[in-house]
This record gives sequence, C-alpha cells and structure tokens, in this order.
Amino acid sequence: MKYIAFLFTAITFFSCTEEEKVDEPTVLIENKVPVDLTKVEIVRHIEGQLKILGNEKYSYKIYEAQLNTDDSIDRIVTVNLLDRAINEAIESGRVAKRAEVGYIGNFNYIFYIDGMNKAITSPIAIPSSPQAELKINFENIISDANKDFTIDLRIKNSCFRRFYMIENSVPVQISETEIFTDYGTDNEKAYFIEYEPGTHSLAKNIVIYKGIAEEITFGNSDDIYSSEINIQPTKELVRRWYYSPQYQKYYVKNDEL
Repeated sequence: MKYIAFLFTAITFFSCTEEEKVDEPTVLIENKVPVDLTKVEIVRHIEGQLKILGNEKYSYKIYEAQLNTDDSIDRIVTVNLLDRAINEAIESGRVAKRAEVGYIGNFNYIFYIDGMNKAITSPIAIPSSPQAELKINFENIISDANKDFTIDLRIKNSCFRRFYMIENSVPVQISETEIFTDYGTDNEKAYFIEYEPGTHSLAKNIVIYKGIAEEITFGNSDDIYSSEINIQPTKELVRRWYYSPQYQKYYVKNDEL
C-alpha cells in the first residue's frame, strides 16, 4: 500500500550560579539503577559544548530511563538558555519584538548520555520559546523492551510533541504532532494523543483525536509558558500514524489524509 512520510516541523528563569552548578539537579528517575557519570562531568560538558561563560545563568534537568537494550540506565539532559536569549535580544536592540515571539530560537537543548559507555552527545538544539523549558516523558512506543521518549516544546501559545527513539547511542526523531495551537484565540485547536497496538509492526500506532482545551485566564501573557493546559479528548479522529521500521519514521497513509 502506498504511503507518504508525514512529519510536522515546528519553527526551526532558572539560574545556576557558580556554587549551584554542581548541586543536585532535578532528576526524574524511571529506574533506581545508578549512573556512574558525575554531575561535575555533565556540567563541564554542557558548558564547554554550549560555550557557557562563568557568569551566564542557565538551568538544566536530568531525566533517567532505560532507553536501549543494554540493561543500563540512560539519561536525557535538558538545558535552558533563557538568559542568553534575553541578552541577545538586548544586544540587538529588539527586545520588544523578540519578547513578542517568545524569544524563539536555539535556546533549548538536549544531550543524551549512554548509560553503558558513559558517552555524551553533542548538543541537540530544539528550536522553541525558551520561556518554557522542554518537558520530557518516557513511553514504550517502538517496543516493550525499553523506553522511548517525547519532548513537549512551546512556540508562543502553541505546544508540539516530538517523538524519539535511540539508535546507535543517538536520539532519532521519529514523529511530531501538535498538542494545541493558537491557544486563547479564535483559531485555537487542541489534540489528544493515544497509543494503540501496531498495525504493521510491533511499534504502536500513534492516534490523534481532536481535543477540547480547558480555558485559563492569565494575569500575565507570559504565564502561558509555565501553565499546564489540560485537554479532554473527543471521539473525532484526526489522523493515525503507522511506524515504518525501514525508514524509522511514522507515516500516514494516503487514503487516510
């Protein structure tokens, strides 16, 4: 059966002082098996790769789960450079304009740490609004043997979810979809994501339904970035994604578009 690959593409203040950088970061643990890489080594890698100077404020979080088949616990590290985004806007003389679009740019990053060999990837930019930190969740999508992960990112008053698997110690994006768009406007749309048993492979289908987003009144327009928007599902199907092992991507069938 013919099909097309169909991936959505998004538009391509927490602080750390010198004393705080080696303190216990936020760690969300999927499994209690320890990882032997020290936080000092992680911080050193982050700062070297992203050219973070000693007086630059930034935040990072570490998420842990078994993301491949080697029985070790792996890590996803998120880094937020909101301070850099604001400073670059000031230097450009376009603070108001940059603030209006949520300082969109390469100011949110992830690193992957392989639990077996302790190798850390180079930074992977996730273009988005740095006023919202990236949100990581773990799911059994491709198989039940180990976890895959998703990233929720914000672009102004819209939110998108990217789906990743680990291949050869590198995160590989396999799909992307909207969670909500144009929230709080007449063009607002919301979506609800579910998984179902795979149709053509062991990987689960990703099923998208139209949703209804809760209404929230914000005291400040920037509150949209820190607010969790609850979405209730409807029974109206938007699309169903199928996984292609050959291309390591999700696709939508032509006759279902």
